[in-house]
Amino acid sequence: MSSPWLSKAWKQLSHQLSEDSFPQSLLLRGEKGLGKLQLAKFVAKTILCSEQKHQACNQCHSCQLIDSGAHGSLFLLEQEKPKVDDIRALSLWANQTSSFGSSKVAIISDIGALNTASNNALLKTLEEPVADTHFILVNHLPFKAMPTIMSRCQVLNIATPEQNWVKQWLVKQKLRVDENFALIYRFCNGSPLQIKEFYREQQFTQLEQFIHQYQLMVQAKTNKLADLVHKQPLYLQWLGHCLTLSFSLAKGLANRDDFPQFAVVSTKDKTIELAYQDWLDLLKQIEEYPGLNVGQQLYPLFTRFKD
Repeated sequence: MSSPWLSKAWKQLSHQLSEDSFPQSLLLRGEKGLGKLQLAKFVAKTILCSEQKHQACNQCHSCQLIDSGAHGSLFLLEQEKPKVDDIRALSLWANQTSSFGSSKVAIISDIGALNTASNNALLKTLEEPVADTHFILVNHLPFKAMPTIMSRCQVLNIATPEQNWVKQWLVKQKLRVDENFALIYRFCNGSPLQIKEFYREQQFTQLEQFIHQYQLMVQAKTNKLADLVHKQPLYLQWLGHCLTLSFSLAKGLANRDDFPQFAVVSTKDKTIELAYQDWLDLLKQIEEYPGLNVGQQLYPLFTRFKD
């Protein structure tokens, strides 16, 4: 594996593959940017490899077909918002005989993006398993797969590496880690690949502007965050980090020296606490009702900061 923080998870899965104890349905859970989809694809390649059981050889005909995207026994669903027809197509494919005379593997890249109808269609497919067909589902936190889906899968949680470990890894990638790393680590959920992309795309100015708008909202001067969050899904994640960090600082649970941008929140500790609770309640709603209109649910949170 090219991502060293996945080595523990891969070791467990490789052992199951070599012992013929790999589950029919596997759910990989963790923060976005940990390489879960990369791991899922490598596991699928190993299952379909015609030469080795414990790790794909990358040389056989099957491995070469996967590399070219032409292996008929691999179904990869990577749409941003899969529809119920996509899941039905997956179910139809699962019930067909493999043209390669081997196992089949289906990967869904973001199970949290499925709406209720798609989830129900997938559940029906998982409840009626087909021999020699494996399903690997990827789940990005904080959005969770439906409990009924999780109950049909072996769940493997992919841990987030510690801050110092990620910092050392980035240095090895020849990236310059600056004094803002603690903030960037938090806003990228500690995910090495997400942090690497953040630095390469020079997103810090964009983050600074967002935090500035958050500061203005907290001070009840202006509130443009509602429009920003509606336009860019990433900003919803950033809003959650702002509220969580503000709450942590207000309660003395984080070091103010690491996050000077949030010093202003100390004057509205009670409001921050209420807004943070609104955020936690929203996460529960998102978990319970996939496809929820998040923008509408944010209105009570934003109004707390009006004078």
